[in-house]
Amino acid sequence: MTRRRKLALGLLATTGAALLAVLLCPKPSLYGNIDFSTAIVDRNGRLMRLTLADDERYRLEHRLDDIAESAVLATLLYEDRHFRSHPGFNPGSLTRAAWSTYVSRERVIGASTITMQLARLRFSLDTRSIAGKLRQILRAVQLERHYSKDDILEAYLNLAPYGGNIEGIGTAARVYFDKPASELTLAEALALAVVPQNPVARDPSTPAGANRMQAARGRLLEAWNKVHGDDAEREAQFALPLAVRTTRELPFEAPHLSLSLAADAASGVLTSTIDLDMQAALEKHVGRYVDNRRSRGIQNASALLVDTRSMHVLASVGSATFSDASIHGQVDGTTAKRSPGSTLKPFVYGLAMDRGVIHPGSLLKDAPTRFAAYTPENFDRGFMGPVSAEEALIYSRNVPAIQMLSEVGHDRFHQFLTDAGVSGLREADFYGLAMVLGGNELSMRELVTLYAMLANGGILKPLVTVQGDATDGVNPRLLSREASFLVLDMLAKTPRPDRLRSVGHSAEQGAGRSVAWKTGTSYAFRDAWTVGVMGPYVLAVWVGNFDGSANPAFVGSRAAAPLFFSIADALTASLPEDAQVRVPAPDLNLQRVEICRGTGDLPGRYCPRTEGSWFIPGVSPIRVSNVHRMIRIDNSSGLRACSFDPATTHAAVYEFWPSEILALYRQAGVSIQSPPKWSPECSLDVQASAGLAPTITSPSARVTYHARLEPADGSGIALLARTDSDVETLYWFVNDKFLAEVDRNEPYIWKPTAGEYRVLAVDDHGRSDARRLAVAAAR
Repeated sequence: MTRRRKLALGLLATTGAALLAVLLCPKPSLYGNIDFSTAIVDRNGRLMRLTLADDERYRLEHRLDDIAESAVLATLLYEDRHFRSHPGFNPGSLTRAAWSTYVSRERVIGASTITMQLARLRFSLDTRSIAGKLRQILRAVQLERHYSKDDILEAYLNLAPYGGNIEGIGTAARVYFDKPASELTLAEALALAVVPQNPVARDPSTPAGANRMQAARGRLLEAWNKVHGDDAEREAQFALPLAVRTTRELPFEAPHLSLSLAADAASGVLTSTIDLDMQAALEKHVGRYVDNRRSRGIQNASALLVDTRSMHVLASVGSATFSDASIHGQVDGTTAKRSPGSTLKPFVYGLAMDRGVIHPGSLLKDAPTRFAAYTPENFDRGFMGPVSAEEALIYSRNVPAIQMLSEVGHDRFHQFLTDAGVSGLREADFYGLAMVLGGNELSMRELVTLYAMLANGGILKPLVTVQGDATDGVNPRLLSREASFLVLDMLAKTPRPDRLRSVGHSAEQGAGRSVAWKTGTSYAFRDAWTVGVMGPYVLAVWVGNFDGSANPAFVGSRAAAPLFFSIADALTASLPEDAQVRVPAPDLNLQRVEICRGTGDLPGRYCPRTEGSWFIPGVSPIRVSNVHRMIRIDNSSGLRACSFDPATTHAAVYEFWPSEILALYRQAGVSIQSPPKWSPECSLDVQASAGLAPTITSPSARVTYHARLEPADGSGIALLARTDSDVETLYWFVNDKFLAEVDRNEPYIWKPTAGEYRVLAVDDHGRSDARRLAVAAAR
């Protein structure tokens, strides 16, 4: 049998096999088990991270509509001009190729159509033999039977080799030209179109391969011009050198977040919320800050920037240096659980304002205080005495914050944190009142979410790291709009560490371009925090060590705040002025009222000075100050008169401060003139009717007490009461039996056994207060 007859029989058999495939073979998957890469891009489409597929190849899946038309046309022109008309194989081309390869042996010609090439790639076929080529044709016909031309072309453009371990024209566009396939220029499109025919020799990432690619592109340009006509501008464009990036130069931006997104994402292009310009800026600030302070033991820091309007994470810096193993740089500081220090205090104040416990001007006590067995201290080991709620928050005083948590209830605050999505919390009683000082742990993301809640008027919204993820679901309200505004208004008056100004002066800051910020320092100096709201942004900064080692330099105001403000100043400089002014919305239930200065209450008749404060009508505590009172003085003795007599008495105004407040003022060296004593002629009834009754402050009605197994060990229950300014002595009774006589400011330590008790405090003017409590048996 002659060679020609053998060839004819072979072609006939091929045709029969192809027909059989069309009629009988089931529909195959276009991609089978082929795995694809994931490309993480920023909000503007710039590549952050390109992952490898399971077979260590860069391979992205794209729709045909997402590929530049010029790239599609160039591929068809170069690879398969008759693609739209043939049935999967080109009989004429196959005949010429078979003759040249097997008969005349002039040269080896493949003659594969795009469909045949897809069949080889999809089914991993060895087509170097006649049998392999027949299987390729069979598979090509099978694909043509079940898929449209566009489906086949799309799959080919996703699987074709483009040099090295790069497959797919969309992947090649991302790697070589740092752009999506839809944005390829004609010069770039023609360059990529010639690579799959010989991806090793024309690899654009090597100098020799780039030269061969350029030569092949020139030949394709000639064919393109014959179809589309000559163009002088086009010729000039093609004369320019192509800037090609290699896989070694692929970016790895926002590495911690990129890894997290890639781990959870399906293959394809995932558009993150990151703004690479802001990301680079934050990384630069963090890196420069750490480099300049290594001598102080500062080696690591994290930062997170969020747009509160969309809750988009704009920049996320997990560590100072991702690749530095000495600082455990691959740990993501934005998700790691750390003690937040005092950064949770604003939310306790917000809850207290919503419950009507305080308003910003309320008078609080910053003094040694015992809460059952807990006696907290301030960070500076000192006490300021009487302070307003606003001052207590601004200066981060511990005792007033714990007092607020005691009023709100640590269980309620624990539920607040749970509702806010703080994970990993133990039961409320495990932390107790220490929650407000950082006794529990949370992540930077959780902390930023809480501060964004303030900016969003008390509505909690989740952080968003992927474009298109919604935040408009069921978002719980954690604080009222009014309390949220007031907390930020108070924080905006905190003096910056680099600007010496009083609280009064800082009020101007709160009314203008403001940053509402708070610092935090964890126990034993392990974490330094600063977090705040500026315009539409929330920014958090952490300085510390991931291994938990302590450093006296890790103080929020000294270690984290400078870094925070270096970033915040750059952010606010680019904001319009109206975006930086914090004023209450017209529909907020807020009213600016005058209060008696220093008392926190509405001015009474004799209040000498007033100042403004915010009130939430119907919620904030409303009482008239009774500190400044007019009394009658006997002209001859100088003592308080029993009754009014214009001829023998005169009126004078004195300050009647509660005993505990008066003691604090005197400890601070503030001179307050005490009212004169009562005339001996005045009865107890007269004296009692003219002042305020004592208020028992300990024991607390909210605390469960237990009897001691050894009552002689020096411990017990402190009996203490707040008295009017004219009181000197208190008398304590238990179950109507006299217990002790003490100075008004001195506690009496009572050692009860288990049982039910009625505790009574009587001052030296006959005024009294009583409280019932139960003492449980010893545990």
